[in-house]
This record gives sequence, structure tokens and C-alpha cells, in this order.
Amino acid sequence: MIKSYFLILFRNARKKPVYTCINLAGLAIGIACFVFIAIYVWDESGFDRHHTKGDDIFRVTQTTHYNGDETQSASTPFPLKSAIDNDLQGYVSESVRFFDMEAPNVSIGNRERELFFREEHFFFTDPSVFTLFDIALIRGNAESALSEPGSVVITPEVASRYFGDEDPMGQQLLYEGQTFLTVTGVMEEWPRQSHIRADLLASFESLRDIWRNYDQITERWLWASSWTYILAVPGTEKEFLEEQLSDFSDRYYASFFGENEEVVLNLQPLKEIYLHSAADNEIGPTSSFLYIVIFSAIAVLILLIACINYINLSTARALTRSKEVGLRKTLGADEYQLRMQFLFESLIYTVFAVLLSAFIVITAMPYFNMFTGKEVEIAAYSGYTIAGVALLLIAGITLLAGFYPATFLSGYKPIEAVKGTFTQGQKGGKLRKSLVIFQFTITAILLIGTSLAYLQYQHMQRMDMGFEREQVIVVPSSMSLAIWYYDEFKERVLTHSGIHNVSGSKTVLGSDIYYTYQIAPEGYGEQEAFSIAKLFVAHDFLETMDIDLLSGRDFSTEFSTDPEDALIINRAMVDSMEWGTPEEALGKTFQLAGKTGSVVGVTDDFHFAHLRYDLEPLILDLPSSEVQFVSNIDYIKIRLSGTNPDDALAHIQSVWDDLDPTHPFDFFFLDRKIDEMYQQEQQFSTLMGVFTILALGIGCLGLLGLASYSISKRTREIGIRKAMGATAVQIFYLLSKDYVKLIVVAHLIALPIVYFLASTGFKEFPYAINLLWYLGITFFASSVISVVISIFAISSFSIRASLLSPVESLRRE
Repeated sequence: MIKSYFLILFRNARKKPVYTCINLAGLAIGIACFVFIAIYVWDESGFDRHHTKGDDIFRVTQTTHYNGDETQSASTPFPLKSAIDNDLQGYVSESVRFFDMEAPNVSIGNRERELFFREEHFFFTDPSVFTLFDIALIRGNAESALSEPGSVVITPEVASRYFGDEDPMGQQLLYEGQTFLTVTGVMEEWPRQSHIRADLLASFESLRDIWRNYDQITERWLWASSWTYILAVPGTEKEFLEEQLSDFSDRYYASFFGENEEVVLNLQPLKEIYLHSAADNEIGPTSSFLYIVIFSAIAVLILLIACINYINLSTARALTRSKEVGLRKTLGADEYQLRMQFLFESLIYTVFAVLLSAFIVITAMPYFNMFTGKEVEIAAYSGYTIAGVALLLIAGITLLAGFYPATFLSGYKPIEAVKGTFTQGQKGGKLRKSLVIFQFTITAILLIGTSLAYLQYQHMQRMDMGFEREQVIVVPSSMSLAIWYYDEFKERVLTHSGIHNVSGSKTVLGSDIYYTYQIAPEGYGEQEAFSIAKLFVAHDFLETMDIDLLSGRDFSTEFSTDPEDALIINRAMVDSMEWGTPEEALGKTFQLAGKTGSVVGVTDDFHFAHLRYDLEPLILDLPSSEVQFVSNIDYIKIRLSGTNPDDALAHIQSVWDDLDPTHPFDFFFLDRKIDEMYQQEQQFSTLMGVFTILALGIGCLGLLGLASYSISKRTREIGIRKAMGATAVQIFYLLSKDYVKLIVVAHLIALPIVYFLASTGFKEFPYAINLLWYLGITFFASSVISVVISIFAISSFSIRASLLSPVESLRRE
């Protein structure tokens, strides 16, 4: 019996090679898309699941509430660890902090070899880090490796970079050109699927050698600069721990915050941080669970489109196999046997499609990794996993795509089928039309949704941020000698004709990091102070960044009291304080820590933070002392004049190397850095675009097959119409109009669905595109694209049929 099934399948495939290829190609591409998205979703969902104590590990976050607004931060103050250790004994067994000096990278070197590099994944941490996290030490003792000041644990890659083939144990690394750290351990690489990435871990006690006022700094409850993780005693519920933390606000925070502010501590399960965290100041890149939901839905929908192709083509070919079914029934075959035969055919098609999709996945994996930024390898999955997934796909697709055609074909009445009087009637045609509409509704949703996502991404990239980001070089300068000798550095750099201006600031404009301080505006008492964003800047900051001044003046070296007395605010501050016009705000005062400042200038609003945040009131402040300047000017901003930038960069590096040979010169262009900040949105829209194009291609493949079959069955009608005087254009229109109608109907169905989804999703963006306007444009564009591509897909058959002579058309049928 199986042998006869194979023979029938082979003969039908050889007889109709076009349908066979379309069925296989559509299914294979659909399965490959499904597998790629499944790999992406599986990889994203696997973050931080390798720690054996992961179910009991939580990160502490703090949310600041003020006048109905709330800001959640992933980082917390230094003394929180000690408070938790003391107050939650019996519920929390261990806790650990990570601190990165709030710098994107630090200078590490081997002075003996004169090797200095910038390290991005450097943290100060507590000895308990190896108790919470499953990071094994290849060399050294986990209990004592980070117990003493001046100790550091590194990865094998770092060891090789600084010490070559030498034994790294006991060797010294120079931190920021001033503090020696002794290698006390070599740890294995942190897993790729970890929201924490660490190449060097220095003992937290090493900060005593760096900060003279270590005890004072580590008791500050206002500075949320470290990430705190706790290991709960097994069986302790998260809700219970949060209840215990609820009184920390009054016990520890209240005396440092204003009367109208409240700090609430929450716990994030370790396994949920990567996908479910919406907090500011993350320790590393995170993703979004929403992306997982969207891509999972796309995977299922694309697989459905591929299966619908198979169903449509199988049922459309029903008439050509009606006599076969009738003869088999006449010879004694029952419906069950026929159903099994057609399911077997679906099974064989699916097996070949899965094999072809496996080839596509293996071949395209490097491109997948390039698009997603991942490092997935097929070899990382066990043979059992791959075999299990393949079997599930084969079984599921066989039943999903094959059950209805098998039932439909096996239900023919034998006498009508043998005589050839059987017709499919309106039911089969309506079903196929409904399925085509469903296919192109899905495609329309993907096409319009992808276009809107891309337009939103472009809107955020091209939005006027209130400052000029082109031709600006940013040089990280934290703890470098260049910042200690800033005036000399600036003077020497400006001697080059290709450099227009030099300034500096605490943060990179447009980034997701900004700082708030407890400040009391004029009319508020000291106890009424609240959190206000403040940015430390150097002289010439407004000119360097081309920020418009609405009233007053800029900071100036001609006013010697500016560092102690002068402040500049933005227009949003004027509006929030209801001070009237920018001119009326001049002379207003603010009580800051250590000084009273007076407003000397008001700028136009500019986006000093990421566009995911609303534009907030801001104070610009000059550091009032050399120590404050060195501590708070972490980035030097250099505006190029636009002529010969390479020569200007070489000049800047030569000045830097002359002043500070222990800190490797590092820089980035501000416009490119801001673009990188929207990499997640770009990656999302790119992936959506790729899978949308593939979904459209799969849908058109099915349309191609249906059009081919439909036209072949209308050959006599075409001949008669041509004999009656119909032109080739009229015949082409006749054969194409039905499919165009289906596509238009699909888009009309998709429109309200897309509107609902987009209006819900765009609520997360403070600066979203005009949805109604762009929805109309993308709807029209999607409709035109779908129609044009579909007509192009079926045109070869339509044109060929319309050009046949009437005699040839009648003879064929």
C-alpha cells in the first residue's frame, strides 16, 4: 500500500511540476521563517537561566514618586546592601553590588609591557558575587579572591591580552593610571545569554585606594550608582521581601529626599530582567517581552500562510484527481483509506519541505546573526532537540495543511467522479477566496505595521533635538590626565584650524543617562526640595553644541563668580515653575547642595536625554572647584569645522597622548552614537521588514499556483471570449481583477486591526509620528505594492492565456 502511495505521489508530482515546486517552496520558506523566529525567541527567552540559584536571585530597584510622576531606576545607593544585610537577616542570605564608576569604559594597563586598553566591562563588586552567580574560577579561590583591597579577577581573554602566555596570577594591572590591582583569580567567561557582562571584577574594597572619602561616599543615599542583587533564603516569597523593604523609605531615604517625594523599593526576579525591565540606568542592554510576543505571532502567521497555500492548491486541483478517487472507491477503497493516502502525501511534502528549510536555515544562519546581532550556532543545539523540533513541525504541518484537503478529496461520490460530472461548486471557491483574503490580511498587517515601525524609527533618528549633533567628537575623559589639565588640552587642541570649539559635560547629550539632584527653586524651603535634572558643563558648552539662548547670557570666564553663583535653565523649567517669559526668569534662584545659584540665562528646549523620555526641566551648572570639575566632566565635546577631519583627529590624539600616555585615546562621533542608541528599534524594524517580505513572497507563490490552475480551467472561456472579439488587455483584466479585489478587501480588513495595534504600541513613545496621517500613506502604499507584486506574479500566466488564439484555446480544453 505504501509503495502505491509513493508511485501515485511521484506520478502526480512529475505530471504537475509547477504545483510541486510551488508547494515545496512555499512550505520550505514558511518553515524556515518559523525556525529562524523560534531561534530568536528561544535565545531571547534564555537569558540568565543558567544560574542554579536563579529562582532565588532578585535585583533591587528603586522608584521615586513625586507629584504623581514616577521614575524607576535599576541602580540603587551603596549603603542599601548593608541595610538589607542587617535588616533582612534570615530572609536574605547574600547580597552583592556592581559599580562601574558610571563610565562607559576605564583605562587598564600593564605598565611593564606598556600595554594600555579601554575596558568596557569592568566592575567593582563584592566577594559574594561568586556565591550568587554560577561563574566558576579557573584559577584562584572564590571565597577570598575579592576579599582584599587591590584585588581583581579577570577572564582568560583579558589575561591573554595583558600577559600573553605568562601566568596572570599575582601580576598587576594599572587602573586609570593610578591604582594597581593584583590578579587574584581567573574566571570563566560570563555566558552570552546574560544581562551582566563582566571581563574584569575588582574588589569593592579597592575603592578605598581610589577615594579618599570612601566612607562618606558609600553612605550616600542620594547617589543611586550601583546595581544591587540579593539571594533570598529558599522558600522566601518575593512579595514578602518587598513588604519588608517597604519601610526603608522612611527609615533610610526620607531624610535625604523632599517632603513630597517617596522612594519605593521593588524586586525583579533575575530571569525576568532582560525581557521585562523598564527601568532606567540598566547595567547592560536589555530587550522587550513585547518583541517576543510580536515575533512569535509573526512566526505562527507565516506558517499559516504557507499551510494555506498548500490547502488552496490541493483543493484547487481537486477536479484533476476526481476520477482517481472515483476509481479507487469503485474498486473498494473507503474514505478512511483515501484520507490516509492524501495525509501521507502531505506528510511526504512536509518532510521534503522540512529538509529544504533545514538547508535554508543552515545557509542563511550567518545573515541571521548579522541582522540580529546574535552569535547563534546550530551546533549548540543537541541532536535530540533538532530531531524533536523537526518531528513536531512535520506532524503539526501535516495535520494542519493536509487534513482538510484529505477530507475534501476523499469525499467525492464515485459515480460523478468517474463520469467527470463532479464540480466543486461555490463552496470550494468561496473557501479558497476566504483563505486568500486571510493570507493577504496577515501580509497587509505585517507590511503596514513594519512601515509604521520604520517611520517611527526614522522619526526618532531625524527629530530635531535642539542641538547640532553633526561634526561633534566626544572624548571620554573620566579620571584622565587630560581632564586634570583641561585648560591646556583645550588651548592646544584649538590651535588646529579644523577645530571650531571645545567644551565638556557630565553626560552624552541624547543618551539614556542623566542625573537628578535635590534642589529647591525660589519660593521653596529647604525641606521642600525635590529631584531636578542637572547637567554639569564646561565653558562654551552652548556654543559648542549650538544650543539657542532665549534670554540672558552664557557662562563666561569674564565673570569670575559664575562657577559659584551662575545657573542656566531651559524653557521647560520656566514653564514648569510658571515664571512667565524667559526674560522674567532671569535672576530667579535655586538652593543647591553647597550653594545658592542665580539664573543668568535661559536656553531653548533641547533633548538632553533619550527620546523615550519626556523633555524635562533642566539646570546647567558650572563645577565650582577643580575637584568638582574633574569628578563631573566625563566627556569632552569637540566641534570640528568640517575641513580635513582626519587631520584634526590626529592633532587631538597627539595632544592627548602627550598629556596622558596611560589612557588610550578614545572618541566617537555624537551623531553616530545617538543612532546607536536606537539600535534596538532599528533591529526590530529590520527584522519585521525581512519577515514581511518573505510572507508577501509566500502569499504570492500561492497566488501564482492558484492563478495558473484557474487560468488552465478557463481556457475554453478565454477562447470563446476572444472569438467574440475580446482583446488581450480585456482578457488580462478579466483574469486579474478577482485577485485584485481580494487583496483590496484584505487591506480593508487589516486597516482597523493595524490602527488598534499601532495606537496601543505608540503610546510608549513620547514623540510618536502622526499615526492617522502615516497610516493613510502606508495603507495606500501597501495596497499598491501588494497589487503590483501579485499582478506581476500571475502576469506570466495571464498574458500567455490572453495571447493564445481562439482556436488554440478551444483545442486545449
